[in-house]
Amino acid sequence: MQVIDNFLSDDLCKFLEDYYSYQLPHFYGHRSTLTSDPFYHHPIQPDALHAFLFKKVQSAVGKDLKLQRAYLNIQHQHMEGSWHKDDGDLTVLYMATQTLEPGVGCLEIRDMEPINFVQNRLVWFNASKYHRGRAPNTYHPRITLAFKNNV
Repeated sequence: MQVIDNFLSDDLCKFLEDYYSYQLPHFYGHRSTLTSDPFYHHPIQPDALHAFLFKKVQSAVGKDLKLQRAYLNIQHQHMEGSWHKDDGDLTVLYMATQTLEPGVGCLEIRDMEPINFVQNRLVWFNASKYHRGRAPNTYHPRITLAFKNNV
């Protein structure tokens, strides 16, 4: 597991927060597992912005990743994530929205210390590790950009 803070420039970080929060539609019904509670998501279609972001991710991770898919996870208050594993080899998450209080909205990876939700933070870890995203406690949703990859 690796963490990079201040991953993007301040202006791009702010742009993405606004774009993901207010410009892209959020679709209800995404589930981490067949039995988990649903939350919102938005599948990312290949475009110049996300190709640029993926190149930055590849540079940060230091590997030639093969992108399987990318999407936004959108969680509102009381939308707790469920423990699950991901497909692929490596999961990369970008924390796009406002920083939450320590322990709130954190990323939990089994057998590791929780990772606080900090805006503009990039995290990557082995996709076979059980993990979940905790719900925010504010009116503003917790949004992560997820890249699922093969190495």
